[in-house]
Amino acid sequence: MPLEDTLAKAKKSIAQGFKNLKLKGGKNVEEDIEKVIRIREVAGSAINIRFDANQGYSVEEAIHFINRTKTSEVEIFEQPTDKKNDALIKEVTGRVHVPVMADEALVTLKDAFRLTSSNSMDMINIKLMKVGGITEAMHVNSVAKAAGIEAMVGCMDESALGIAAGLHFALSKPNIIYADLDGHLDFIDDPFADMLRIEKGVMYPSELPGLGVVKQK
Repeated sequence: MPLEDTLAKAKKSIAQGFKNLKLKGGKNVEEDIEKVIRIREVAGSAINIRFDANQGYSVEEAIHFINRTKTSEVEIFEQPTDKKNDALIKEVTGRVHVPVMADEALVTLKDAFRLTSSNSMDMINIKLMKVGGITEAMHVNSVAKAAGIEAMVGCMDESALGIAAGLHFALSKPNIIYADLDGHLDFIDDPFADMLRIEKGVMYPSELPGLGVVKQK
């Protein structure tokens, strides 16, 4: 989004009660830096800012971004470099003070083992739709837990049914303290919208059995 649209959406999200803002970038590092600095000015100190570069940076650009946004206190730096080259994200991880998270680089259980055993990053993003469902996600999370790597449950653009599964998974694992589950918010006429609710920025699962799916009569 352009800068002013980004700031407007940040203000709206804060007014709705959200405490964490994640900004996606990676196309232009200088524009990304300006957005993060301006969002911090708008958000104040009570809001967490996380940034996802979507593989868009070189190592030097990633380090430059973190150095320039130091006073803005970015909480998490997600997939700054090309997913096909573990050495790049590992170098960034070793040279910045902000926790670095792998996302696109992690698709399979083997990826989780490779990345954690080489200490390539500080955190991983587990997406149920990407790794193959809840069972496989449990295995990936076990690898992260054994390696002392923090985990976040993320999502793709998906209905509230998929988001509910991600939420249940996140709530069932005490070592998962981060969740990024917003892929359903822009859906129109989502038939599963009632399977969860958001109140003042906090997401709650349905109290019905399972994921809360109700068979239509």
